[in-house]
Amino acid sequence: MTDRKDFNVEGGLLIKKQLFKLSIFCFIIFVQTSWSPAVFAEEKTFIIAGESALPPFSFENEAGELTGINIDLMEEIAKYNDVDFKYIPMRMEDAEKALSNGTIDAIVGSTYNTEKDNHFDFTQSYFTMSQSIIIPSKRKQDIHTLTDLRDSHVVLDHNTPVISTFLNMRNTNLTTVSNQYSGILTLLNNRADVFIGNKWTADFYLKKFRQEKNYIILDEVIEPADYTIAVKKGNQPLLFMMENTLTELKANRNINGIIDKWVMPQSNQKIARLEQFIFWLIIILTAVALILLIIYLWNQKLKKSVHNQTLKLHLLNKDLEKQRQNIANAEAFKDQILNNINNGIITFNLDFMITSCNAKASDILNISKEMILNFTNHSQLMKNFEALHQENNRTGSFRILVLNEENEQKVISYSMHKMFNSEDIQTGYLLSMNDETEKKTLEKKLVTQEKLHALGQLVAGVAHEIRNPLTSIKTFIDLLPSKYDNPQFRQVLMEHLPTEVNRLNGIVTDLIEYARPRPPNITNCHAHELISLLAFHKVTMEKKQINFEQMIEEDFIFYIDLQQIQQVLLNLVLNSIHAVEETKEKTIKITIDKVNEKTGRITISDTGKGMKQEELNHIFEPFFTNKEKGVGLGLTLSYRLIKENNGDIHVKSYPNSGTTFTILLPIYIE
Repeated sequence: MTDRKDFNVEGGLLIKKQLFKLSIFCFIIFVQTSWSPAVFAEEKTFIIAGESALPPFSFENEAGELTGINIDLMEEIAKYNDVDFKYIPMRMEDAEKALSNGTIDAIVGSTYNTEKDNHFDFTQSYFTMSQSIIIPSKRKQDIHTLTDLRDSHVVLDHNTPVISTFLNMRNTNLTTVSNQYSGILTLLNNRADVFIGNKWTADFYLKKFRQEKNYIILDEVIEPADYTIAVKKGNQPLLFMMENTLTELKANRNINGIIDKWVMPQSNQKIARLEQFIFWLIIILTAVALILLIIYLWNQKLKKSVHNQTLKLHLLNKDLEKQRQNIANAEAFKDQILNNINNGIITFNLDFMITSCNAKASDILNISKEMILNFTNHSQLMKNFEALHQENNRTGSFRILVLNEENEQKVISYSMHKMFNSEDIQTGYLLSMNDETEKKTLEKKLVTQEKLHALGQLVAGVAHEIRNPLTSIKTFIDLLPSKYDNPQFRQVLMEHLPTEVNRLNGIVTDLIEYARPRPPNITNCHAHELISLLAFHKVTMEKKQINFEQMIEEDFIFYIDLQQIQQVLLNLVLNSIHAVEETKEKTIKITIDKVNEKTGRITISDTGKGMKQEELNHIFEPFFTNKEKGVGLGLTLSYRLIKENNGDIHVKSYPNSGTTFTILLPIYIE
């Protein structure tokens, strides 16, 4: 038992300590407005010692550097005061000797007692921690409090405040170690029955050694101790700096955030386990309640079931009569629809025997319905159906030519489709046909009119294009007799006359290529071969500061006439160069990629002035151009060359937003 005299002495010292703290606090309030971190601006780096094996407060990480709550707190103090701290891991007794000798400047994580107060100055407490009891799981029924530790071998840190309590306990075998890490190892190696230490450090090492299931931490409150920062006696500037900063950090609750960063994950795990237990308990109770509710509802349902079944039997008889009537109405409705639609319909079974046909089919084929149903009496229809029978596994549109009894030709479009029942089982085929004789006749007339219109445009364009150079030539010839002796006239004549003749020759050459294009020489062509001739344009683009980009996929081969498609690309790139000459952003991009296994795509886009919709409607027409010196046959020839190579071309353009040409060409298939 503690002596009363000692108690009075310790009480007096404690009162003196509190008065000293109060005076320090008043001094801090006084100098707070004038105190500045700049006081330490020229100081050396402060050396701070910390316990090397006290996680999560301070411990060495894998890199051998101190980390933990204490270090994060000191970093906040250093940041707040614009000073530098250097951290050294040390045992507590070695750190206290080093602080007394002046080798270090402060100890973080030091616990206050009256003996140390004679040698060091302490800041206010930033964390209060009590010691806990750590025991093997097998002894959880025997040990609950400190009084249960009698006759037990106890190991604890010799720096812990609780050591005096155990020294006064009888029948206790006590072993002290230099730090809590050694104490945990002593317990794990079965050289002690109980370890006394803080629960966070014990939990850290138990998890590290994967022994958390074999040991229990009892949250017994034993001798709470204040964690402070100790400086050498008389080092008031450093003490005031740390005291002032701790006051600010407490006011802003920053210290709680630092501690929670390291401590809360353990509490969160416990809360998570508790929440999980509550969740599953609610699930089980809910399931039980649902089962009881289902049983109750099922019983109520069974009571109504007998009554409902009796009523249903009565209603089924009425429904059967209604269904018979509905089926009859549906058949009549179907017959009316089939006989009044514009398409001819003939159905077949799986053996390709005709099962039904509508009036329109009889009218299109000019054969009576009875003869169609008995198609073997009509040899021509039989022949056509035999051709359909060979194509029964295909669906799509086909066109056939039928001769009726007046020897009149008809163009009939038809398609064959499979029919299925409600269980998705094939039951036969459906032939849908439409008489397009009149449509084809009108199409031929329209094509003829379009050709005549195009010929008129072509003649007008040729006349316009030829008239311009002929006018110039005629003018020179008319002036030749009177101005032949004029040297300037002869010079102008020599400059312009060959140009106009060459222009006429170019127009005639383009017309010949347009009217009599050579058949394409279809061969295999790699993508990079298509743009090999674009080097001619690259020089022009570099001079005009045009940015040229290209993206090419190399894993496929086109099946085209290389020379013809290169001519198309050269023409389109030249058009793009003219389009971007007057724009701020000058970019031309060509992309070659694969659309699918059968089709490749070439995209040429620019940031030029673009075109209006009215221009887009005529760009492929002969002699249509928006260039001052253009003939208007370039895109027309390009369109024809692409079509002759079994391709297609699409254009998108908007005023002041650029133009994109997309060319689709076939890919070589092995």
